[in-house]
Amino acid sequence: MFRSLVLVAALSATLLTPTAAHSAPAPPAVSSSKSDDRPLPKLHATHGKKAAIRDRRGAQVLLRGVNVNQLGEYFQANPSLPPTVPLTERDFRDIAKLGFNSVRLIVSWSKLEPTPGAYDTAYVAQIKQAVRWAASYDLYVVIDMHQDAYGIAVDTPQDVTCPAGSAPNNGWDGAPAWATITDGASTCRRGERELAPAVTHAWQHFWDDTNGIQTHLVDTWGRLARDFAKSRAVAGFDLLNEPGFGLEQDANGTTDLGAFYGRAISAIRAGEKAGGGFHHIVFWEPSVLWSAFGSVPVPSPGFTKDKNLVFAPHIYGESLSANSIAGGFASAQKVARQHGVTVWGGEWGFWPDRPVDASDQIERYAAAEDAAQYGGAWWDWKQACGDPHVVNQPGGQPAPVSPSLNRYTCPDQVMSPPDPAFADVLGRPIPRSVPGTITRLTSDGRKGKLVLAGTHAGDQGRCALEVFVPKRFARKPVQVTGIDHLRRTRELGNLVLHGCVSEKFTLRLG
Repeated sequence: MFRSLVLVAALSATLLTPTAAHSAPAPPAVSSSKSDDRPLPKLHATHGKKAAIRDRRGAQVLLRGVNVNQLGEYFQANPSLPPTVPLTERDFRDIAKLGFNSVRLIVSWSKLEPTPGAYDTAYVAQIKQAVRWAASYDLYVVIDMHQDAYGIAVDTPQDVTCPAGSAPNNGWDGAPAWATITDGASTCRRGERELAPAVTHAWQHFWDDTNGIQTHLVDTWGRLARDFAKSRAVAGFDLLNEPGFGLEQDANGTTDLGAFYGRAISAIRAGEKAGGGFHHIVFWEPSVLWSAFGSVPVPSPGFTKDKNLVFAPHIYGESLSANSIAGGFASAQKVARQHGVTVWGGEWGFWPDRPVDASDQIERYAAAEDAAQYGGAWWDWKQACGDPHVVNQPGGQPAPVSPSLNRYTCPDQVMSPPDPAFADVLGRPIPRSVPGTITRLTSDGRKGKLVLAGTHAGDQGRCALEVFVPKRFARKPVQVTGIDHLRRTRELGNLVLHGCVSEKFTLRLG
């Protein structure tokens, strides 16, 4: 139950350079459990030295979220264990309650186009329902064309014995079987799943557009963009998760990848036009090798003339990648500056046996994310015991625990809610939209401290300030300068602060 919040009111917005603050009584909180009927503001990405994600009011928006894989079509490695957990409205409620304002929603090409030229409208209806559920809790959606190790049909048959030094490979997710051309190469892997010869051959045929298979995915993107052309809840489209490499690794990850991205973006823009909608943000990723090494060559600037772009690497420093967290952010920032775009970490996470053992890493990652003013999405929300990440080979048994944010014991699949070691940091106090430009941002989810500073020119959009404060810190004092009309609302038990900013402004929690 909420208690009164101590607010230190800002000086009048007419003072361009506030120098002090003084006390004022806190306004009563207005309670709400879900969004009202107003649509979320449309988002776009700006280009250049101050690139950012912004809404129609010009406010800078930080998309902090989680990956949701429950609509993906994954290979079922164990016949008694489904590879996904059903997706429900409650998932989105719980995601919003934790403090996230976005989800990266995984969709599968194999479900969208189960046969050449088909378009599964029943599956699209499931995606639309998920977007509606998300919007009802003020969650933006990034629609992610997901794949791992090319597709669902690269598995090693159980009657095949792999040569010494290699192991059977699961099928995964992404491309449909009809678009998987392997030249009869072995599905057995020596090391990582991407190294199986069948996987590299399949990718090479994709980059070469053999039998028009790449064109099929380009056309599917156009159809999907048409269906979501008018959706304000859709922040944008993630073109291809962790693109793989074929037999020409360097070209595949640079010129070939750039050429595909250019084609897909053109198809998306045509689809949005045909659907009578608007241009959504396009999130583009580097090669899968980025997740492994933290930095690899990417397509050169100019693979598209479109400027509504965000670079979306998976910053797995000190997790899947051997590089440091700081090194991962530095690499991402370097590419972003070369391309004149901002960064959104499409995946990140840590999965120790005990979440508390990664407390230091998650806190340092969160600090780096705040300092860079980037958004991102934790991997992942709910991962079933039958997911191929958990069952490591066809016909195998699952690991004892599926280490998603909602952890499951396996094979009984009993869920535990997010551990505070992770949830306290992921659900830390955070600005959701900030007029003008953020000049400083630090947040501590353990102690309930937040420092936000920024600048804003003119009067347009100055009242777009929105700051999330988790319920556990609702009684913390708030100090502001250069901010007036400060008010608060309750959302799913948490607190959201709203206000109007002056030319220079600060907000401090705790």
